[in-house]
Amino acid sequence: MKKKKYKLRKWVKVSILVLFVFLLSQPLKKDYISKSVIKRENLLTKQEKVIIAEGKVEEKLSTVQEHVMRDLQHSYTTRMTSYYSNDGYETGSITGSGLGVDDFSINEHGWYTYQGKLVIATATDYLLKYGYNLSEGVHTYKYYDELTLTIDGMDYPAIVLDSCGSSMSNGRIDLFVTDKEHIKDVEIVVKE
Repeated sequence: MKKKKYKLRKWVKVSILVLFVFLLSQPLKKDYISKSVIKRENLLTKQEKVIIAEGKVEEKLSTVQEHVMRDLQHSYTTRMTSYYSNDGYETGSITGSGLGVDDFSINEHGWYTYQGKLVIATATDYLLKYGYNLSEGVHTYKYYDELTLTIDGMDYPAIVLDSCGSSMSNGRIDLFVTDKEHIKDVEIVVKE
């Protein structure tokens, strides 16, 4: 005797299909995820955070090292002296750049400043055009070049507004001051 094949009725098929679609459309709640999977996810997240943090620290150290190396490569030590109007060396009140004492301010040390920067004279490209010889290792500048001078442990922004003939051989920096009472003669660090 042959067994009769059981056939689902149409409404049962539709009900199962609706139930299946309904279950698939429901969001998966965390309660249904096993705790070991959650722990593994948290562990990976913590490891990734450590790796990222270490990478940022290494990146910062690398950046700091680059800045230090760049500063060392573009800095040197030299002597800084001073000059002032009518100092006996034919110094007037107008600098080689065409700006003069009327264009400058005076800081608390009696030093001339232009736009907040110390006014300095040094070896310049301008003097090379007029036949001055440049000694080996001496840095030359153009008018309006900006430098940072470390004077007595303090950094000061400076601007080249004048030329100094003797600086072509010795590389010193001359600070423009108001008078002989404000002369400064020290070793400084120049950062380009």
